[in-house]
Amino acid sequence: MNVRLTLLAAGLLVPLGGAAPLTAQMWFLPDYVVPSAGDAPSTWLAGTYGRGLNDDSGEIDGFGFVAGRAGETVSFMGGVGQGRSDGESETTLGGSVAFDFAKGESLTVGVQGGVGWFGAESFDAFRFPLGIAFKGRVESPSATIIPWGMPRLNLQHFRSDGESETETDLGASAGVSFTFSGGFGVHTALDVLFVADESGNREPITFGIGAHYVIGGGGG
Repeated sequence: MNVRLTLLAAGLLVPLGGAAPLTAQMWFLPDYVVPSAGDAPSTWLAGTYGRGLNDDSGEIDGFGFVAGRAGETVSFMGGVGQGRSDGESETTLGGSVAFDFAKGESLTVGVQGGVGWFGAESFDAFRFPLGIAFKGRVESPSATIIPWGMPRLNLQHFRSDGESETETDLGASAGVSFTFSGGFGVHTALDVLFVADESGNREPITFGIGAHYVIGGGGG
């Protein structure tokens, strides 16, 4: 059974698609904030694992590779990943752009928008998250610590056999990133989506953890 059929069997999609709750700019992963620049703009690479934690999430494993550029005001990232279930997999693509409109030594606030896609045969699923990102910053002798939170609007569009459906829900994610002086670091996130439709209320929850590297050294 492939990921699409797993979603259908789990009741996460209504006849034309409905509200698939596996959240990320890429599907199957939490929605992470786009990192902002620290002392100077930087380029970074990351690998991330995600897992749905409850029945509403479908409990699908997600894997992603992401690259990004953290700028003083505008930052962006893009990636490719997979959702895996029962030995089968689906490819997902995604990207995000962020604009920081309030930046201080310990807190940055910005707006962030993204797009994610996955598909199989005649089925395509798109999602367009739009959020307000709150990014803290704590400097220690050995690491830069970035706690963050992001409430968001989550628009999803599904196409199947010539028919389509669009749904809008609310969601939120939060996490923390540690980047050490050599440029290597770890990050984690927890994501929840609040879905309400004719089938009832659902709250899919997705957990993510991974590692990253800031090219040229720490910060980020």
